[in-house]
Amino acid sequence: MKHLFSTLIKSNFVRNVAVVGGGIALAQAITLAFTPFLTRLYGPESYGIAAAFAAVISIISPMATMGYANAIVLPEKDDDAAAVARLSILCAFGILPFTILIIYLAKPQLAQWTGLQSAPNLLYLIPVSLLISAFLSVANQSAIRKGLFKAKARAYVESTLFTNIGKLGGGLSLPSGMMLIILTQLGQLLNFVMQMLRVPRTGVLKPVNWFGVKGALSAANSQRDFAIYRMPQSMIRALAMGMPVVVLTALYGPSEAGQYSLTLLILGAPVMLLGDSVGEVFYPKITRAITGKTGDASALVLKAVAVLGVVALATFGPIIILGDRVLPLIFGSEWEKAGLYSQWVAVWMIAMLASRPAIAAMPALKLQSALLVYEVLVTGARFLALYMGSKLSDDLFSIALFSIVNVLGYIALTVVVFINIYRARNRV
Repeated sequence: MKHLFSTLIKSNFVRNVAVVGGGIALAQAITLAFTPFLTRLYGPESYGIAAAFAAVISIISPMATMGYANAIVLPEKDDDAAAVARLSILCAFGILPFTILIIYLAKPQLAQWTGLQSAPNLLYLIPVSLLISAFLSVANQSAIRKGLFKAKARAYVESTLFTNIGKLGGGLSLPSGMMLIILTQLGQLLNFVMQMLRVPRTGVLKPVNWFGVKGALSAANSQRDFAIYRMPQSMIRALAMGMPVVVLTALYGPSEAGQYSLTLLILGAPVMLLGDSVGEVFYPKITRAITGKTGDASALVLKAVAVLGVVALATFGPIIILGDRVLPLIFGSEWEKAGLYSQWVAVWMIAMLASRPAIAAMPALKLQSALLVYEVLVTGARFLALYMGSKLSDDLFSIALFSIVNVLGYIALTVVVFINIYRARNRV
């Protein structure tokens, strides 16, 4: 055990994972620490407007670089990586006029979806946000390529801290959804600037090398899979997460969207941290069990699902019972609906966390295409659940149906994995 612990401590991989994971955890902790104060300043409507705007940005942001930024880490030579960076920035500037034109033509509808009817011109921040997102993506992937995880994590944590301090100050002077939107975008820009100040600006990390057309055409051809496959998948995932906020804003108003966004912020944090960590550790183990036949894959997945299910139940069980009282107590009386939403969303979070081992097994079982089909079908079912809930009853019923659809989806996904593990074992 001492030898194993010493080996882990000396491992660059383990240290990098700890730095990245620690940075994400610390940034989330900062956000959660500020949230009880911010919710008392801004209120559900302001949160809903900011959340709907952020959802729109997250859905379309993969288009900013057409997915190419994720390919920066792949080329062996820095010159080729710089060519991919240039291609990513070219894509961002290329899509800019189309974004502005769409906002100009569909401003009333977009304003309704985001709750910005009183300030529709704020929608022109969308192309600005896409440009910031593109530069930040290129900077992040370039830092990852060079192994500068500490600088990346530190910039993320510090920008999160300064952004929340800014939101606190803005809430004391002029609390509004507009203030939250502007400060969030400034936080993204601050993240980029602080990261670039901490890295050696040479090679692919030298911003001047991100401009021009040299090698861009060749990079577009060699890395075309990122535009063909990675970008649509990223947009579907973002749509699945952001759609409820936009739909709730359109169907019920920004206040209900704000209540939901707070619920997801609070309950989603432990799932993201624990789920991602387990997925990264479990993935190589289950892959060896399936492809290398080093053990009973079905028993391995079943055990992991059971353990995570118990952990998830212990984590979210109290929310199912007491969420309607706990959340308003912590975040203010205005957030009573968030407490009611949390009781249903917690059931969804249990299913999401428990299914992570099954999802980790899917690449080894060559089920990536099935996962894409699942994302498309479930996203459609989620939208239908929210819409039918509004027709049959109210916003709480919509959230309940939405959560049930998610639970059924994760159960179906887990069953499909077990069926395929059984088939793979019988083919041997």
